[in-house]
Amino acid sequence: MGLYSASKHAVEGLTETLDHEVRQFGIRATLVEPTFTRTNLDINAPQAGSKIADYDRERALAMSAVVNSVKGAPEPEGVANTIVEAALGAWRMRRTPAGQASLLSKLRRFMPAGPVDSSLRKTFGLG
Repeated sequence: MGLYSASKHAVEGLTETLDHEVRQFGIRATLVEPTFTRTNLDINAPQAGSKIADYDRERALAMSAVVNSVKGAPEPEGVANTIVEAALGAWRMRRTPAGQASLLSKLRRFMPAGPVDSSLRKTFGLG
């Protein structure tokens, strides 16, 4: 299991645990899982102070993939609407704004990690 998968599962587990703990007080916990959002993430992302030349190709490929993903991502208002719906609407444990995040969430849940990771590496041009 990759670091992303482990972190994601940890956040899901913590959210589910929190939901069970606070339900007795009339509080429910919901996890909203957006993907890229059309913001200035690509422009405002922190940059390393020093870079290792051996990683230049992968860094350029990953940054290009992030820029392309941000350009094609949902507007911030769509993600905000999903968050408001999660807070005010009928309770569901997980909420995923439409698009890539929804697809990735389903793939992570129902497919083995190897093919999903391979597909992500291909999408990001990392071979």
